[in-house]
Amino acid sequence: MVETEYQNKVYEGWHSHNNAHITLFLKGGTTEKRKNFSETVGSGSLLFYHSDELHLNQNTLFPSRNINIEIEENFLKNLQLTENILEKAIQNSVLTKFLILKIFKETITADAFSSDSITMLFSQLSNTHKHLDRYEKSPYWVKSLNELLNDCWNENPNLHDLAQVLQLNPITISKHFPKYFGCTLGEYMRRIKINRSLSLIQLNQSNLTEISLECGFADQSHFIRTFKNLTGFLPKQFQKL
Repeated sequence: MVETEYQNKVYEGWHSHNNAHITLFLKGGTTEKRKNFSETVGSGSLLFYHSDELHLNQNTLFPSRNINIEIEENFLKNLQLTENILEKAIQNSVLTKFLILKIFKETITADAFSSDSITMLFSQLSNTHKHLDRYEKSPYWVKSLNELLNDCWNENPNLHDLAQVLQLNPITISKHFPKYFGCTLGEYMRRIKINRSLSLIQLNQSNLTEISLECGFADQSHFIRTFKNLTGFLPKQFQKL
């Protein structure tokens, strides 16, 4: 794992990495080109690269700061993972960001337990693709619910209100939610809120009280506790990355 900061123009030619590679953008951004597509990514974006996959970067913003994880083939084999499973798993981008941040925190505050902790955190990615498979084959209301929750990300919807909007029995949502989302409704909403706060914190244009209220938390202390629980960092620590 490497934290990289770009202050000046970088190499813009085609290149590749020997191993599978995940990049989380903390600040800045770039235009990423692959063989069959091109996209512009910025703060909070995730990119996955297969081993030896050619790509190039153009129009990089300065400064840009990334967290990069290179995954050796033997490490994947030990966890009974493949690159394709990994690529599928990180489509759950919010959870992946949090796991990467927790892994990064372990490398910063390394102790006797960090190696095993990192392996255990990384292995959680192997479970996320299972929920994604179920989600893709889910009933119509599941995707409608997901859109609804992301639209009201800074609110605090309850089960009864959601069921009314979707014209469902609240028990239906309660019973099946973990199957398709991999967590409870409360946990899912907290993930959405903290994910939104990442870019707000890095912009450094608002204080934590303003950010916590904007993200729908009752108070700053609740926001700070939730942020640390999901990312491993205190908001002020994350701001300094």
